[in-house]
Amino acid sequence: MKDVYQQIWEADQSGAGIRPILDTEAGDAEIGFVKVNSNLNGTDRNLRVLPEAVIPETRRRTYDLCRVLLDNYALPERDEEIETPEEREEVHDLVHAIVDTAPMQVAREYVAESTGTAVTRERWYNTLMDLWFRRFSSGGDPHLTGFEHVVVGEQEGPKAQGYHFWYKYYLDDGFARQVDSEMVSFPGLTDDRIIYLGSKLAADQAQFPESVTISYRWDAPDYDRKVMRPLTKKIGGFFVGCSIEGLLALGSVRAHIGARAPKEAVINGARYSLKVFRSQNNRHIRTFYPVFMGPAANGNGGTTGGGEIPPVKAGQVRIIAALINPEGHDPGKETVTLINTGTTSLPLDEWRIEDRNGKSHRISGAMIGAGETVRVPLDPPGAQLSNQGGRITLIDRGGNTIHTVTYSKGQVKSQGETVLF
Repeated sequence: MKDVYQQIWEADQSGAGIRPILDTEAGDAEIGFVKVNSNLNGTDRNLRVLPEAVIPETRRRTYDLCRVLLDNYALPERDEEIETPEEREEVHDLVHAIVDTAPMQVAREYVAESTGTAVTRERWYNTLMDLWFRRFSSGGDPHLTGFEHVVVGEQEGPKAQGYHFWYKYYLDDGFARQVDSEMVSFPGLTDDRIIYLGSKLAADQAQFPESVTISYRWDAPDYDRKVMRPLTKKIGGFFVGCSIEGLLALGSVRAHIGARAPKEAVINGARYSLKVFRSQNNRHIRTFYPVFMGPAANGNGGTTGGGEIPPVKAGQVRIIAALINPEGHDPGKETVTLINTGTTSLPLDEWRIEDRNGKSHRISGAMIGAGETVRVPLDPPGAQLSNQGGRITLIDRGGNTIHTVTYSKGQVKSQGETVLF
C-alpha cells in the first residue's frame, strides 16, 4: 500500500511542485525543475546547493503568495510579533490559495479517513491556521508560529533555528532581495545571504535529490532593528522541489494528533524520519523537518494507516455545491454543481462523481466553459449522497481524483437547501 506521504508528494508534483534533479541532468522547463549540486563535499563557501530553479508561470502563484510573507516576522524568537492588517490578509490569501490544492486534498482525506470524521473545507482551513499560523508562547518566547519557524527561519543567539523550506534557502542564496519589501533598505541587504559551510549528507543521500542536509551561515536581516545577523545552522535539512502547499500538507498530516500518521515516510525510493514538535497544547507546530534514513528496501513504501487514496491530480474543475437532501423522495433529485476555474473550456465526458461508498455517476456529453458552472443530476442507482454525512469526489476519465469535498450530518438537516463548499 502506497505511503501517504508519497501520495502527497505525487499530488504536489501534479500541481505547483517542481521536479528535483541533480545538476548533471537536464530539466524540463514546461513542468519546472530545481537542480541539486552533485558535489556538495566541496569546500567553496560560495557553493550553490541549488544552482538553478525554473518555476513555470502556471505554478508560480503560491510561491509568490508565500514570498510576500517572508519579511513579516521578527527575527529573534524572543521578540514580540506585531501583525498588521495587511500582513494578516497576506496569510489568509495564502491559505485560501492552498486549501483546495491537490496535496492538501490528499492530506485532508487522509485525516478524515483516519479520524472517522467529516473534514469540511472550513474545518481544514482552520486546521491549517491553527497548525501553522496562529501564535503560541513557549519557554519565554512570546509569539511563535510553525510557519515562521519552518519556512522563514528564526534567531536564537548565534544560531539559525528552523529554516526548512528549499525555496526560502534558494532565494537567500542569490536572490534574497526578492524577499524584502520595497520599503526596506539598510546596509547589508545583498542578494546573497548564504555562506556554505559543508555537507552533512548521510550515506547514499546524494543520489536522492528530493532532500539535502547541509551546514551553512545565514546572514539574516533583522528588519525591526535594520541590521544583519550572521547566524549558523550547523546541520539543516529540507525537502527539495515541494511547493509551500506540499510542505505544509506533509507537515499537517504528520503533526495531526487524531490522524496518528506514520513517523516515517518513503518518498521516491528513500526513507525519511519526519521529525515534528508541537506546542504544549498540541494545537500548533513548533518544527517539522525530514531526516534521511537511507534507501527504501526494494523501493517499497509503508502503509498509509488510513487506507490508500486514489491518485489526486491538480485540475481546474471543482465541486462548489450539492443538493444533498432534496424535498420529497431523494432518488433522481440530488445534484452536484461544478465550476471551471480555468481559462479554457473542458469536456467532462466519461468523468465520474463518486460517493463515500464508491458508487459513481458517470457524466455523459457535458462541456464546461471557462468560468462557468454545470449542475449534474445524480441518477440512481449510481452515486447517492447520504444525509448522515459523507464525501463527494470528482474523478476524471483517467481515474485521477480532481477534487473531493466532505460534509457533515449537520449541514444537511434542512430539506431543499443547497450545501456550499
